Amino acid sequence: MPPPLAPGSASLVRREPYRLLMPLGVLLAWAGIGHWLLYALGFTESYRSVFHALVQIEGFIVCFALGFLYTMIPRRTQTFPAARWELALATACPVAIAVAAACERWALSQGIFAVLLASAVVFLLRRLRSSAARRRPPNAFVWFPAAFAIALAGVTLAALGATLDPALWWLHQVGQRMVLQGMVLALILGAGSLALPLMTRGEAPPDAGAGIRDRLARLAHVAGACLLAASFFVESLYSFRAGLALRGLVMLAGLLLVARLGRPPTLPGWNRKLIWLAPWAVPAGYALCVLDPAHYKVGLHVTFIGGFAVLALAVGAHVILSHTGCLQVRDGRPWQVPVMAVLLFGAIVPRGLVDLAPGRFHLWLGAAAAMFLAGTGLWLAFLAPKILASFAEARTAPARMDKALAGPGEER
Repeated sequence: MPPPLAPGSASLVRREPYRLLMPLGVLLAWAGIGHWLLYALGFTESYRSVFHALVQIEGFIVCFALGFLYTMIPRRTQTFPAARWELALATACPVAIAVAAACERWALSQGIFAVLLASAVVFLLRRLRSSAARRRPPNAFVWFPAAFAIALAGVTLAALGATLDPALWWLHQVGQRMVLQGMVLALILGAGSLALPLMTRGEAPPDAGAGIRDRLARLAHVAGACLLAASFFVESLYSFRAGLALRGLVMLAGLLLVARLGRPPTLPGWNRKLIWLAPWAVPAGYALCVLDPAHYKVGLHVTFIGGFAVLALAVGAHVILSHTGCLQVRDGRPWQVPVMAVLLFGAIVPRGLVDLAPGRFHLWLGAAAAMFLAGTGLWLAFLAPKILASFAEARTAPARMDKALAGPGEER
């Protein structure tokens, strides 16, 4: 592994991949949601639920996750930025997955996704385990490789369940849930261990040590990841409600103990409050699933929209505003933040009514899709000009070290 690059020695997009990946994620979200609006309005006759799920998670959410990780990990460990091939795969694979899923080439789409996951694991291990790293990552960063390992296991199980004896179809269902839920849940705990306390209260987690307490802490995180993975087998083989309850409890415990979500924000800014609020939707959604398993999709969409989507967009906004020098906007009260929150959280209501009041299926589906598209469109209209305006300045100046990622008192 070569030594870390000096500031400015790599291209701007390699130093700050969020500039490319996060806007791409919004465009893929539109692809995954837009066809539902067309279906609700009668312009198309296909209701493509599998395409929707794959593109939303493996396109939209994964682009935001990689944009955050590929920007943050090299800065936190003080290693070199994303290689050209790593950035190329992170950009091309989500688009290829969406195209393959649109053509209903499911095996091809998941093969591409496996390549993307493998490249992300390589990216993490080359930096987190490098002897050239000047800083060690926090103990909770174990959740990042665990997230991609859960997803790789899910892709494998889904493929085996679809090709082996029909009696083993449950393996396909377990694998599919591990990809669509397990990977994102583990990413939330990994990113939340740094982003949530740091962005809301300015509290940076300490670097990992070599002592027995740090080793035990890492083992505890590994045990939590194993429990999260096991919840999908419990759901399929033992009890649907027990599996969902276990998953929700793992997330609630992780958010309280790892991300310290029980402490409210102390730093100013409406977006920080949204970063703190969104994760609560994750265990809340699973609680609703347990309380009313007959309408479990209502609870899942509380988790998916209120937790996954809102948290990704809020953290992405914080990263963009910090790196582009818009600190007053980040710490202020821009009207776009509450409007976006109302649109996205509001989309949960008509999406829930799709299952609770199916007599007006098209109306509720169209309303939910329209609100989600409006919320993400507002996000892009708010932040894309700031990304573009900062390019000229950033090309001639050393790359900024985001205070929200480095933390108070740490090296900039």
